[in-house]
Amino acid sequence: MKKPMKTVRELIQHMKNKGIGFNILNEVEAEEHLNNHNNYFKLTAYRKNYTKYTSGSNKDKYERLEFAYLVELARIDAEIRSLLLDMALDIEHFLKVALIKVVENEMINKKVEDGYKILDGYFNADDIIDVADKFKIRTSRRNQFNNKFPQNIKNPYCFGLIKKYNEEIPIWAYIELCSFGDIKDLIAYYSCITGWNPGVDIITLDRIRQLRNACAHGNCIINDLTHNKSSTVAPKTPQFLAQFLINAGINQGSRHNKMSNPRINQIVHLLYTFDKIVVTDNTRNNRVREFKNLISGRLQEHKDYFKNNQLLSTTYDFFQKIANTIK
Repeated sequence: MKKPMKTVRELIQHMKNKGIGFNILNEVEAEEHLNNHNNYFKLTAYRKNYTKYTSGSNKDKYERLEFAYLVELARIDAEIRSLLLDMALDIEHFLKVALIKVVENEMINKKVEDGYKILDGYFNADDIIDVADKFKIRTSRRNQFNNKFPQNIKNPYCFGLIKKYNEEIPIWAYIELCSFGDIKDLIAYYSCITGWNPGVDIITLDRIRQLRNACAHGNCIINDLTHNKSSTVAPKTPQFLAQFLINAGINQGSRHNKMSNPRINQIVHLLYTFDKIVVTDNTRNNRVREFKNLISGRLQEHKDYFKNNQLLSTTYDFFQKIANTIK
């Protein structure tokens, strides 16, 4: 059944009916905000971080939820997205550097690599044993590669590479056309073929890829931080990540609850990977400073809004401990 489109005033009344208050930002200010700064659908996504009354006259209405709280969460989310995207781009850069370096070492030390062989093997799916799977993956990889040329032929940032290497492309040029997902797959291939340890597992890279894309596309990140009881959504925390959290002083109960949430889970994977592979002082120091300023500064500006929300308060404490650990 289709839901009818409502005017901003009708949406404000709908929020009031759901128990959302307008005591900090009044209805006139809320209307101005919804008309000019954010839309209802995106703004009210953050209501999932609040519980509802389960009985009494306010049954099914939100407990102690103000419109201003939703506005503040949306603003915080925008800053979190920006920082996480920058961190993901840093990770992507250093993964490329590491991959090129290990290929160079293979060329120098073993004389079996020239920068082209790696891609020949990758597109031929040399890492796949099963014949049916090999054919499927080989076709997928080659189609993905072939599609990059028409997609980027009018792209001023990629056209030079495409024009220069139209016939045959080496690894150092190919990675400049790659998405994060392509880099992940290429690293998985090269690790399988050579035994190279990139310092981070492929599952972690895939979670970073998902988070990176969500940030780049402006998706809400912190609109649902609730504990998820389904083990299929957030599998058991791997030991290396559990140790990362133990080192941050996070107890077992908190680790279990927070890591069950797929959003928090992906953010922790990203922070762990950043801490492990982003090693250049200037890049690392700038980003760590931004992370700590976000935690200890920006997120504290309206801390009174969230002091009675246990979910948000404990999530803040969780990431504050991680921020205190990363140097």
